[in-house]
Amino acid sequence: MAAFIQRHLRGFLTAVAIIGLVAAWWRYPEENHFSILRCTISFLGSPDADHNPDGFRFYQVGMSAVVLLLFGLVWERHRRLRGEIGWIAACSSAAIFLALILIFLSIWIADTRGSRMFGMRTGDLHTHMAILAIPFMTCGILLDGVALRWRGVRTLDLWPFHLYGLIVLAGGAALLSWEEMCHRDPTLHHWPGPGIHSTPLWEWIVFTYLIAFLVWMAHAKFQSSKR
Repeated sequence: MAAFIQRHLRGFLTAVAIIGLVAAWWRYPEENHFSILRCTISFLGSPDADHNPDGFRFYQVGMSAVVLLLFGLVWERHRRLRGEIGWIAACSSAAIFLALILIFLSIWIADTRGSRMFGMRTGDLHTHMAILAIPFMTCGILLDGVALRWRGVRTLDLWPFHLYGLIVLAGGAALLSWEEMCHRDPTLHHWPGPGIHSTPLWEWIVFTYLIAFLVWMAHAKFQSSKR
């Protein structure tokens, strides 16, 4: 019965996520020219006139469903890893859960210039929370990878960890090189960066891969070479 409810709840949340995010994109004003090369994920959830005033609520509902699905995946991953890495699973899970909580809160604290919370612009608070989630998520993923390797899981079997690292390194190199170019030539427009140097593009890539990575972690079967 519990499995039946869980399966249907996951199906419901998946439907809400897809419908909400597609509706948010659909309602994005054409004159604001939405593009993953120039618009961060949070632009879909911003009520500002130059972002998504007509569709930001759809984004909030859809992205909330995505994060709730990620909570479920992380819990499944935790149950699978307890037998592999012991107490380290509790540490990594706590870090990842905290990161997801911060992401969830940032969804409902919109990236907007039009209001203030706790003495600061709401958009700034949104950005601080989203940035704060990064080290917690990174710490959790690194703990998992290091602990699994230490337990004897083959390096090749941990390829999604290595791919994530390569994505982050490639993105960091692209953004740093653009930073250097802007420093040398003040006439260049720093934000958002052209093509492969686009900050929003790498945000979309990293977050999309995070979802795929957590799906893999929830279902992967690790075999220790020491056994």
